[in-house]
This record gives sequence, structure tokens and C-alpha cells, in this order.
Amino acid sequence: MKLENTLIIVADLGELKAFNVKRHEAIVGKELTISYSLEVVNDENFIKGKKKLSEILSDSSGQFVNGTLEDHDLKIEIENRIMREIAEDIENIIKNIKPKQLFLAFPKEHNHELTNELRDETKAVLVKNITSNLVKTDKEKILSFFE
Repeated sequence: MKLENTLIIVADLGELKAFNVKRHEAIVGKELTISYSLEVVNDENFIKGKKKLSEILSDSSGQFVNGTLEDHDLKIEIENRIMREIAEDIENIIKNIKPKQLFLAFPKEHNHELTNELRDETKAVLVKNITSNLVKTDKEKILSFFE
């Protein structure tokens, strides 16, 4: 698999990490060996995505500010906003780096919504999309999930 000019993005509702795939060549014995490593180009945290709904709605003393809010609808609205923010961040990264191919890992629960938020230009370079949360995965192991 050719990985030159490949960008890997792993994200969830709380964090996004983007990596450039770097190619390394070495001569071992009399043979040329090729290996790849990941270089971090972006690491974002989405604070609201990590907070519980009660933390967002409570005042400084921990009391709910408005007990009449529809918690479920509010949770969905917060997730939708975060989803749009993540999609915008992905768009900006793609615009700046201009990769030939994009590999994306985003949890199954919201993967479809995220890809729907992406522009056609970004979808055109999206070669692999896996429905997994790899945000906490060791950087050296991420590439193996896309092989």
C-alpha cells in the first residue's frame, strides 16, 4: 500500500489527532527496507465533548441552573455542535496539508454524522474510514488498523 502524502486522523467527541505518514528507507544487509512512522501535525481537545451534561448545566455550586431543560435534546444539540466543530477542524487540516489520501477513525456511534458534515473535496481523498475510537491508541500502533 502506498502511503506517501497520507494523513491519518483519529478522533472522538472529545479529541482529534492528525498524523502525517512518514516514509523511512534503510539498507539492511543488502536489501532496501521501507518503514513508516506517524508525525503529529494536530492535537485538539473538545472540552464540552468530555464533560457530562450535569457539569455543563450546573452553576459553580453544582446546582442545576435550569431544571426544566430537556436533557436529551440538549445533549444531542451539544453533540451536533461538537460534530460540526470536528468536521471544520478536519476541513482546515485537509486544506492546509493537502494530502492525496486521508484515513479516518471515528467511533461508530457518530461516524456517519461526521462524514455527512465533510465537504465533497474532503470525501474525495477519504480512502479509509474505520468505525473505531483510536484516540488513546499508541501512535506506533495506529497505522496497523488501516492496513
